[in-house]
Amino acid sequence: MFFKKIAMVILTAGFVSGILLQPASGEAKAVDQSAEAVMETAAPDQSEEDSTSADPKEEIDTEVKADGNNVTGTRSAVTTPAPAVATPQVVKVTKNISTTSGKKTVKPKKKTVKKYTKAELRLMASIINCEAGGESYQGQVAVGIVVMNRVKSKLFPNSIRKVIYQRGQFSPVRNGSLRKKLSQYDAGRIRSAQWKSCIKAAKEALNGKTVIKLKGKTKSMKGVRFFSVYLRGAKFRLGGHRFR
Repeated sequence: MFFKKIAMVILTAGFVSGILLQPASGEAKAVDQSAEAVMETAAPDQSEEDSTSADPKEEIDTEVKADGNNVTGTRSAVTTPAPAVATPQVVKVTKNISTTSGKKTVKPKKKTVKKYTKAELRLMASIINCEAGGESYQGQVAVGIVVMNRVKSKLFPNSIRKVIYQRGQFSPVRNGSLRKKLSQYDAGRIRSAQWKSCIKAAKEALNGKTVIKLKGKTKSMKGVRFFSVYLRGAKFRLGGHRFR
């Protein structure tokens, strides 16, 4: 009797537990199904995600070749080239030393203004040739300076011609040698070295030169108005002439 009661209790407990556990498992199954539905909605298709996440820099080119009835296709990935980097330009800066015309400024040469006429050059070169044709170039210039000093002095005439032709002053005027030199000059027979040297010395004296080279030193000729082979009270001697 006692064992029958225990068996009845066990059967009753199992029946009750079966009834209680059935709705719980059904709810759990429903919960699992709803959870799966949520997971499917939230997680997109892996294939779609892979297709959309492709690198935008890659492009697909399809090359289709027709060979009879067969069609073959090839796929090649083309990568977009990186943007070119600009190379810095080196600018050379040069100093502009040119004028507005694009050429260097060239100072015009000063023109030598002649202080004499052709007639004065003719007469001065001829008297120098007569008096110092055989002397050094410095001796020829010295004779010309003496003539010009006389023109500037109040003790003598005020022109080259009057000074040279002044009575009793220049021996070539008296002996006729000056007339011969003038004839050579007029005929153009002045190509000899002596004539060229005398003409050059005459130009320097006519242009106002007042100094000469004496023994390597500069010698002033200001105030010197006389020269001769024999001259008393001479200040210096140059070649065959004494000057005072």
